[in-house]
Amino acid sequence: MKTITICTRYLAKLYTLSFLLLTALAVATVADAAVTGNCSDCHTMHYSQGGQALAEWGSDGPYNALLTTTCVGCHTGVNSSGGDVPFVFSTTAPVYDATGTESGTNTLAGGNFYWAANGTNDTGHNVDDLAAYDSLANESGFLAFSAAADSSTPGNGSWPAGQQVTCAGTYGCHGTHSESVMVSAVAGGHHYGQSGALTTPGTTPAGGFRMLVGIAGYEDPEWELTPTSSLHNQYKGVDDVTSDSATISAFCMRCHDDYHASSGPGGGWLRHPIDYDMGSTAAGSEVRGYGGAYDPAVPVASIDVSSVLNTVTFNDDTIVTCLSCHRSHGSPFSKLLRWDYMDSIGDGKVTGGGCTACHTSKN
Repeated sequence: MKTITICTRYLAKLYTLSFLLLTALAVATVADAAVTGNCSDCHTMHYSQGGQALAEWGSDGPYNALLTTTCVGCHTGVNSSGGDVPFVFSTTAPVYDATGTESGTNTLAGGNFYWAANGTNDTGHNVDDLAAYDSLANESGFLAFSAAADSSTPGNGSWPAGQQVTCAGTYGCHGTHSESVMVSAVAGGHHYGQSGALTTPGTTPAGGFRMLVGIAGYEDPEWELTPTSSLHNQYKGVDDVTSDSATISAFCMRCHDDYHASSGPGGGWLRHPIDYDMGSTAAGSEVRGYGGAYDPAVPVASIDVSSVLNTVTFNDDTIVTCLSCHRSHGSPFSKLLRWDYMDSIGDGKVTGGGCTACHTSKN
């Protein structure tokens, strides 16, 4: 009798959990959710079947929130048109070409962690969740951190020694930074995520562009798999990086704050300006050559992110950001650059991209 009572209690809990998961999915669908489909695509009740974990599940489980794998496990694959999961890590080399925007390429807006995991970690953020990164030497002082002894940090040096970057949470990019557990940090972001315009970001993962809490933007439904002048992410920018915390550059500066100081010995910029409006330049400035159709190879931000920018007018819509030159996850090139820096000027300049897209007199 005791055994029957215990089993009944457990079954009741399982039924309740199933109902909650199904309810969350139903509500998410109504709310234009980022994730649709069966609960079992991401979750499992027992993390075993036939006495063992299934081959498609991660080997380090069981995981929080009844998940079958990690952030990286879920987002590992090859991107193709019509896909409903953005893949940010591929086990084989992604097709990138010169800028990652050409026809036939299969990288997304943020790039891919593949090159850092299989080369040097200055080609991508050194995310702790990729086991391959454990063998990499730390790149001193600019991008990210290995778990080794080197405590070099970007920004103001306040990063804890030996702490490696994570996908989400306190030491990650996505989700709530007050949560150290990654699953907790992004809670609600997948079920209630918003696509399209997010002009007034909130304080939850679902309330920020790409689950970046507090950041505004317009999200391309294919995450820039096939970007054009009228199909791309629209990033929030202003003409002063310190005046608006909702811009994409302000987000990067949460870690890389000392890399973008606007003054120093002798005055003037020590490094390339960000959240800088090219519309503030004189009519004859070389950067005015960027005008015309929006160039997804060299994205510029705008104050208004309620819609996609097709044509730039130099009226608060040609704002330089960190992502104008870099990809957040990684690229084939040093420092996560969108193009090969050494091939971006002179006779070998990148067609339709590179430094000379803005610095038009330098070609």
